[in-house]
Amino acid sequence: MNERVGRWGQVRIYTGKFYRIFLHEKGWKFIAFAVIIAVLLSVVMGDKMFVEKEFTRTGMFAIVTAMIWVGVFNSIQNICREREIIKREHRTGLHISAYVAAHMIFQAALCAVQAVLMLVIFGFFMELPSEGVVTGSYYIDAFICFFLVLYAADMMGLAVSSVVKSTTTAMTVMPFLLIIQLIFSGSIFPLTGPAQKVSALTISKWGQRVLCIEANLNEIPSVALEQELEELKQFEGMDLLVDLLPDDLIRDMSSDMTYRKIYNYEPDLVTRRWLYLIGFAVAFGAFSILSLEFVDKDRR
Repeated sequence: MNERVGRWGQVRIYTGKFYRIFLHEKGWKFIAFAVIIAVLLSVVMGDKMFVEKEFTRTGMFAIVTAMIWVGVFNSIQNICREREIIKREHRTGLHISAYVAAHMIFQAALCAVQAVLMLVIFGFFMELPSEGVVTGSYYIDAFICFFLVLYAADMMGLAVSSVVKSTTTAMTVMPFLLIIQLIFSGSIFPLTGPAQKVSALTISKWGQRVLCIEANLNEIPSVALEQELEELKQFEGMDLLVDLLPDDLIRDMSSDMTYRKIYNYEPDLVTRRWLYLIGFAVAFGAFSILSLEFVDKDRR
């Protein structure tokens, strides 16, 4: 790397390099991976999404988890596989910040393409809402949500790739990242104490919440109480009592039981969670730069 090339010049050079690598190494597989996952999720969830509250909440968590997997998979091998090249070029004038910035720019473009394709596929298989909380369009709001979740996860993968010494190690670490996102999301079971604080640092928590807000989850009918009442009918005499309950009362009780303030249909809640996801991406990018600044001292 020529020392006379400035940071912005290096950003352009490396962005072009990553694009050529993408073409040469058949990077379309990352796009195909996102498409296949979106199709599989759509086939499984299509008929109940945005119809039943409990299913929609679970479905949004599945979508977020899948996007985190896709995002991490995009980048977790990118830096570690060319660590020796980075060492040599750093000694001849490579600015680490320019190198990481080029990765961030290229990965942002990749995540944008994946977000569009996943949203189109979901729209084909599901009847998506028409209105969005922030922009007025669900498709625009959902694209922003999808992109930010994918990109935050992508930058998390890049941060790991800047630390580990081989692609084998990177792929070994990847399942643990996903397990942490699953366990500490707060979507599978309630978290308290220190675990709740860890939960605030997960992409899955904020991604799932923002998508549930966009789905207007609090207004989607709940079937939880109806299912419980159906179970009660199995006991002698309870079937007559349950049948006496007015349908309107059951619906109102279900709505009150399942209402969550965190899913209020409010623009401020959405934009705040968008900012959290942006913060994750920036923090992971900064960590990657800091980690690679010491690459010359690496003796691995």
